[in-house]
Amino acid sequence: MVHFDCGALVKMGPTWSRHCEEWALIFGFPVNNSKRFDVDVLSTRIRQLLKLPDLQMEVLNVSHWELERTIASKYSEGRVFVAGDAAHKRSPTTGLGLNTAIEDACNLAWKLAFVLQGKASSALLDTYAAERRPVGLRNCDWALFTFSNFEVLQAAVGLLPGQREYNIKRFERIFEDSPQGEAIRHHLQRVISTQDIEFSAHNIELGFVYESRAVVSDGTRKPTEDCTGRSYVPTTRPGHRLPHAWIEKDQKVISTHDLINLGQHDFVLIVDEAGDAWADTARRISETSNVRIHVAGIRARRHSNRQDFYNDHDNIWVKLREVGDGGAVLVRPDNFVVWRSFGPPVKTADELADAVRAVLGNPAVSGSETDKTKAVDRPSLANSHLDS
Repeated sequence: MVHFDCGALVKMGPTWSRHCEEWALIFGFPVNNSKRFDVDVLSTRIRQLLKLPDLQMEVLNVSHWELERTIASKYSEGRVFVAGDAAHKRSPTTGLGLNTAIEDACNLAWKLAFVLQGKASSALLDTYAAERRPVGLRNCDWALFTFSNFEVLQAAVGLLPGQREYNIKRFERIFEDSPQGEAIRHHLQRVISTQDIEFSAHNIELGFVYESRAVVSDGTRKPTEDCTGRSYVPTTRPGHRLPHAWIEKDQKVISTHDLINLGQHDFVLIVDEAGDAWADTARRISETSNVRIHVAGIRARRHSNRQDFYNDHDNIWVKLREVGDGGAVLVRPDNFVVWRSFGPPVKTADELADAVRAVLGNPAVSGSETDKTKAVDRPSLANSHLDS
């Protein structure tokens, strides 16, 4: 049930005050009502809504927006990629429109850059749709679901379409100083609390997971998800967002999300004091290829003498990292985990180079001791997607 007699008045300038010269009035019409295109009908409607029957005004423009849930069947075709509103449209509830669009851009941008810079094969671009379309579909569905959930509010009050006097009495009952009024308020509060699936959907916003060749699975299961979308469980499982934790060095506190610096490196490898083998391999990859890996050490113990390491500021990272001493977590430019090791390498640390090589499709990546020649003017590995 949508109430079509309501409206919202929005200032449009050029004077941004109650003396604004232009205003936008937003209100609803049933989609099958042809009068929504009639300027005279709209003008009368505006005067009624504002309760200004003699208002002199000029309707400058009428535009129409229909609530829908639409998602592109494909996110790419040859050299063309779609993102944001070009890829998905939804109701504004849950506020996921801009977030989803920005996440699309973050996912696609580093992959395009890596292919153009010759750091990855064009096959990496195929992972954009594989990772982002499932998220776009889920967010579209969730937005429509939360919009539909508004229906329960009007039902809880007991409103009926077109029954103005009856509806006024229903609202009056809510504020009655009586056992019945108290019961209605108690019930209404319970119903209103169901709206937190829209306003507290932390797992919908942060807990999505990527499954593609741009992630190296470690065979572990996904954390159990809250079906209501509210409880977000941070994890370093590959394909998930890197957990946020405050870390500190040289009296400067930053987030683990701030470790990636695209102007200086391509990936971040997070290790502890026992992770030297992984760190050495990361440095060799940087020395022998055009892929730069920044090693970020976070102390697992404050009494460590590793002055080049970050302190675990609130002792949160050691609880969230989910790897033991000597383990490692490799992070992509969009702050999603690519690969992890639960402990130090069993024999060699080449597993890290294997992971980077598999993700990028770049045969030049090597963690071997034998090749320490700095890569210079390496030819581009880009092919059909961008060179046609």
